[in-house]
Amino acid sequence: MLFDDSRFPLVFLRTQTESAISINEQFEQLLDKRERFVVITDHSPDDHEDETQEERKEKALFFKRIKHRMREFCCGMVVIEGQTSASAVLRVAATAAAKAFGFAILFVSDEEQAVTKGLALLEKHAA
Repeated sequence: MLFDDSRFPLVFLRTQTESAISINEQFEQLLDKRERFVVITDHSPDDHEDETQEERKEKALFFKRIKHRMREFCCGMVVIEGQTSASAVLRVAATAAAKAFGFAILFVSDEEQAVTKGLALLEKHAA
């Protein structure tokens, strides 16, 4: 996975592109900018079905460690669903994650809508 910040403060999580840097380190670099941003992704949480319990535990500990900085700098996440709407289970999980991190998780059908929603989230937090 690659965090593409070429359109910062809109940051695209590209699941089909690999980076030489770990995703955790990319997250750290993004947060180290100390500027508000929105993550836009086509990556759904159910993409992790092949993760081991140990990998899930490591990820949970990492997110626990960065949670306060995420609340401070991440204005939200926009998930591009494409032609297939997210399942009710995924939406419930997203609601729980949004509460835990303190930011909105929105679902849209394409990248154009994602950019529009992302800019609106940034504008809302600028006020």
